Amino acid sequence: MMSMRQMKYHKSMNSEATKKSRDSLYYVAVSVTAGIVLLNVFLRFFAGSPFWLDEAISSSIAEKGPGGLVDALRHDGHPPLYYLLLHWWSIIVGDSDFALRAMSGVFSVSSLFLIYWFTKRFTDKWSRLLVVGVLASSPFAIRYATEVRMYSLLVLLILIAHLLIDKAWRESTPRRLFAVSCVTSALLYTHYWSLFLVLSLCLVLLIGVLRGKDVIVQKSKKLLVAVIVGAASFLPWLPVFMEQLAHTGTPWSDAPRPTVVLALALESYGGGRGSEALLVAIAVVALATLGLFSRKQRLEEESVVVLGQTHHEFLKISAAIGVLAIILGVLVSLIFDSAFQGRYGVFAFIPLVLAVGVGLSQLPHRTGIVLLVVLSLISVVSVARELSRDRSQIGEIAASIEKNGVAGDSVVFCPDQLAPAAHRVLGNEFNLYAYPTLDSGDTVDWYDYELRNTNSDPSEVAERILSLHISEQSLWLVWVDGYKTFGSQCGELERVLAAFSSSSKVFVGANGDDFYNSANLTRFTK
Repeated sequence: MMSMRQMKYHKSMNSEATKKSRDSLYYVAVSVTAGIVLLNVFLRFFAGSPFWLDEAISSSIAEKGPGGLVDALRHDGHPPLYYLLLHWWSIIVGDSDFALRAMSGVFSVSSLFLIYWFTKRFTDKWSRLLVVGVLASSPFAIRYATEVRMYSLLVLLILIAHLLIDKAWRESTPRRLFAVSCVTSALLYTHYWSLFLVLSLCLVLLIGVLRGKDVIVQKSKKLLVAVIVGAASFLPWLPVFMEQLAHTGTPWSDAPRPTVVLALALESYGGGRGSEALLVAIAVVALATLGLFSRKQRLEEESVVVLGQTHHEFLKISAAIGVLAIILGVLVSLIFDSAFQGRYGVFAFIPLVLAVGVGLSQLPHRTGIVLLVVLSLISVVSVARELSRDRSQIGEIAASIEKNGVAGDSVVFCPDQLAPAAHRVLGNEFNLYAYPTLDSGDTVDWYDYELRNTNSDPSEVAERILSLHISEQSLWLVWVDGYKTFGSQCGELERVLAAFSSSSKVFVGANGDDFYNSANLTRFTK
C-alpha cells in the first residue's frame, strides 16, 4: 500500500501538473484572443461602399464647422458633440471616405483597451480575455466602427462612464465626481437617447439613497449629485433641443411595436440580416443569459456552476440600467410616435458584451475558448456579408451619370434623401437638385419635413425643374417610391418629366436586394 508520504507526493505532483496545464491553456487563450483582436481591428477600418445617407449628412454638417453647426442641427435633430469632433478630425486627417470613417474605427479600437481595463477591476484573467474577444468580434461594434456616425463614440463614452462611476463609488473624491459629471454631459451632447440612460442611472442611484444603508446612501447621494450636475450642462442646448423636438423628430419612420424593437435590436447585435447574423444573435442571448443567471459555487473540493443571479454586482447594475434605458426610450417612442432603430440598442450593448463574456467564463476553460472562436468565426462571416454589401446604390448611379453624362447636365433626386450621398460623389460638375425644394441636396432639411412633403405637387415641381434646366442638355432623375411622407410622388414626377421630353431611357434599375438604399436612374432628352 502507498504510504502517507507517497500520497502527499503524488498529490503535489498532480497539483503541479494541473497548474502547468492551466498556464499552458491560458497562453493558448491569449494567443487566440490576440488573433481575434487583430483580425477584427482590420475589419474596423474596411468599408468599400460609398457613403450612404446618414454618413453623407454627418460629413456635410461637420463641414460647416462651429460657426454653422447650430443652425444646421436645428434642421437635423441631433446634438453637436460628434459633429464638432468630426470637423476637427477632418482638419487633421482629411475628409476622404476612409479618413472620416477612421475616427469611428479609432473610437472602437480604444474601447477594446478600455473594456479590458474596466473588467480587470472585477473579474479574473480568463473573463477579461473572453470579454475583450466578444467585443472585438462583435458585428455591432464593427458595423459602427466603419460608419461616419456617433455610435462608436457612444460605446466608448458608455465604457468611460462605467469606469469613472466605479472609481467614484470606491472613493468619492471631488476630482472623480467631476469626471462623472463630464462624461454625463458628453453623453447628452452626443445622442438624445442618452437622456434615458442618464435617467435610468439616476433612478438606480435614487433607490440607493432611499433604501441603502449608511455608506451606500452617502455614496449614492454624491454620485447622484454628480450626474445631475452633468445633466445641468445640457441646459444651454435646451432651446435648440426643444425646437428640434417640435419640428424635426423622426418623419422617416413610425414607432414600432415592442416585439419589433426586440427583433431590430437583436438583428443589429447579430450584424444585420442573414443566417449568420441570426446565429450570432441566438448565441449572444444564450451566453448573456448564462452570464446573468448563473454563478460559480464551491461544492466540497470542486467549483461548480449553479443557477441563480450572477455574483458580479457591477454586471447586474449595468444590465439593469441598460435595459431600463431601452424600455424608457421605447415607451417615449410609442407615446410620441417616434422611430426606433436597432442601433439604439447601443445603450444596452456594453452590459450585453460583459454578460456574454461572463457567460463564457462560467464554462470549462477549453469549452469557453472554443465557443469564443466559433462565435468569432460566425461573426466574421456575418460582418463580411454586411461589409461586402453596398449600403447605397448611389455609387453605381453616380458612375453611370459620369460615364454617360456631360458637365452641366441636371440631376434631380426624388426623394431628397437620395441626394446627400450623390452630392458628395458627383461634386460640382453637374447641376444637382433635391425634390421637393430643389436645393443642392448636400443634406436633408428635416424641419417640418412631413408637412412640406405632403403638400408638394410633382407637376409644379417638374415645371420648376424644367425652368432651371438647360434644354440642350440631358436631365437625369434619380428616384424611387416608397419613402415615408412621399407616397408615389417620385413615380409621378418621373411620368410628368417623361411627358415633357422627347425620349427617356432607364440606365439603372432599383435593386433592393443588394443595396440598403436603392434607386432608379432615368435620363430625359429633348
